[in-house]
Amino acid sequence: MVLVISFIVFMFLGLPLFGVIGLATLLSLSGTPFPMEFLPQNLYTGMDQFPLIATIGFVMAGFLMEPAGITGQIIEVAKKAVGGVTGGLFMVTILACMIFAALSGSGPATTAAIGSIMIPGMISAGYRKDDAAAASATGGTLGILIPPSNPMIIYGVVANCSIAGLFMAGFVPGFVLTTFMCITSYFIAKKRGYGSMSQKFSLLALGKAIWDGKWALATPVIILGGIYGGIFTPTEAAEVGVIWTLIVGLLVYRKLTWRNISSALVRTAAFAGSATVLVGVSMAFSRLLTLYEIPQTVGAFLASISTDPTITLLLIAFFIFLCGFVADTLAMVVVLAPVFLPITNALGIHPIQLGILFVVCCETGFLTPPFGANLFITMKITDVTLESVAMRALPYLLVIWLLIFIIAAFPQFTMFLPKLLL
Repeated sequence: MVLVISFIVFMFLGLPLFGVIGLATLLSLSGTPFPMEFLPQNLYTGMDQFPLIATIGFVMAGFLMEPAGITGQIIEVAKKAVGGVTGGLFMVTILACMIFAALSGSGPATTAAIGSIMIPGMISAGYRKDDAAAASATGGTLGILIPPSNPMIIYGVVANCSIAGLFMAGFVPGFVLTTFMCITSYFIAKKRGYGSMSQKFSLLALGKAIWDGKWALATPVIILGGIYGGIFTPTEAAEVGVIWTLIVGLLVYRKLTWRNISSALVRTAAFAGSATVLVGVSMAFSRLLTLYEIPQTVGAFLASISTDPTITLLLIAFFIFLCGFVADTLAMVVVLAPVFLPITNALGIHPIQLGILFVVCCETGFLTPPFGANLFITMKITDVTLESVAMRALPYLLVIWLLIFIIAAFPQFTMFLPKLLL
């Protein structure tokens, strides 16, 4: 009871999330048989995870890609791939986010990188500001579903399952969700009366754009090919991605400056500090939940409703969705995964299937106020209200829920690639 009340009180006081979780954990230890050393010990254990270096590396690579000229090349390829379709700029934004997602592993980073370029272009073409912001915010959610994905790395650590397997399992849902988003954007454009881009689709133009952007497009091939080829681990792949981005930005496109690099280092250091502390306190919080037998209590509650795997996964998805209104993605993965894993394991649900469901549910948190990170990023670019962007993003949120249902109902949708190739 102390744990829940203190968590809610600190949240309403407006404390940073790591402070909310850490202080709630500390207060909950009072009057229990657990020593006060419990918090620092589990904090250190949570932070002392080698795969965390991978998340930091992928984020730094993402920060470097826009000034390096890689983001611009990706957008050019997406434009040539879409051609003269109605609402084509919506689709260009979403496709560019999908490609950039294979480089960064972060939803907010993807939104900022693509949105900062595409939103002004959409507004200039006559698109409403809130529609442009919603498309960019939604496309940015692909940053954590298309591998490599930072939440997948954290989930792999917490669930003790294959990170490469999670990456492989994210491919099909990622491509399907991209398709769903593009179809949705087409109907939105039709309803709003938005036109198409002047350029028509040309296979020759697409081939030229791919050739011109070969150095940028080689980045995900090197990263993912190296992982699945057994050449390097996901952690090593992140550092290879940073090195490759530096090479392309400094020697090929010659757009990267030392000021850009120092700025990326500062932003990466800020992310590393906040993310590692957040993961550490979340790990301690999760451990305390386990000691209080919260997973068993939640399991008994879900079992009283249904023992059907699909219904259980949908109930879990709904709970994660609600948590996404107030919690950070990494914190949700660290805190909630240990709660739900014993339940799904007992029902024969593979941890990788749960992991992909987790990540897709976390995507909804980027689009739901009051703490939707992607909404805030696009809101700042367009200078529109949070409520306006959130309402325009609602149709995309519905198709994300369609994907959640598919993942819950059809295990092979996520599992056939890992079983086939790993």
